[in-house]
Amino acid sequence: MVNYTVKRYFFEQSAVREFYSGAYYDLFLVMRGSGVFRCSEVVLPAQQQNLIIFKPGQGGRLEYAGAYGPLELIRVQLSPQTLAQLSDADTDLEKSFNVVPFRQVAVRPDSQIYMLLKNLARKLLMLPQERTQFGAAVFEHGILQMFVVLALRACIHAEFHTASVSRHHLMLDEVFLFIQAHLTEELTLERLEKEFFVSREHIAREFKRQTGQTVHRYIVKARLDRCCTLIEQGLPITEVYKTSGFGGYNHFFRAFKKEYGMTPKEYFRTTRQDARG
Repeated sequence: MVNYTVKRYFFEQSAVREFYSGAYYDLFLVMRGSGVFRCSEVVLPAQQQNLIIFKPGQGGRLEYAGAYGPLELIRVQLSPQTLAQLSDADTDLEKSFNVVPFRQVAVRPDSQIYMLLKNLARKLLMLPQERTQFGAAVFEHGILQMFVVLALRACIHAEFHTASVSRHHLMLDEVFLFIQAHLTEELTLERLEKEFFVSREHIAREFKRQTGQTVHRYIVKARLDRCCTLIEQGLPITEVYKTSGFGGYNHFFRAFKKEYGMTPKEYFRTTRQDARG
């Protein structure tokens, strides 16, 4: 019987966890969510559809901020002996892994390969419950072999994703979600740079190109939208700006009047009149 381990990891709250491959080839398939592996020489994005690979003797610290949606990974560990069992006369799977010129790497399979990997990973989790089924050992061997071959195809064909190249794949949806989740806190390009491991210049440029507005403008508008909602709900104006990320009342007052052409108090009176209307 093929010797390997497979385990699911699921995080809903911020978490930090150390992983070490030991004598194994370690494969982490990110099923959903977004985090990061901090390794000794590189930072790897653990984002949905990414496949993280550690060769033997490698480790990293998984960091999950818990800011937007849960993080789910499936980890498959394979020994060199297992890869030898899965290989055939034409394909040496361990040698194929060594084609990858990194000890630790994140690759992004194309959508078709990713969906196959995702389904196979879930099937691997279920296999212990099917050990009594007809041909269970042959079936298990085939599923695992297909998973490894597809992972290697992803390595060979996909662009390598490390912190240094991830700037080409900035996901603005994640930036939007992060901003919305942290509106009450200080938000700067420097903070976004640290969160997404992409230069502030690239974030600013891509944000403006794709939305037509600056990051600062978007943040201010999002905070003002929140303020309007709170004012409409009857929260005292002196409390509104404190719960919306504005550093002080004067800043809030100027931004509000510039955006809506009226003061916060005038806006409050307008909402009362509309309610009575």
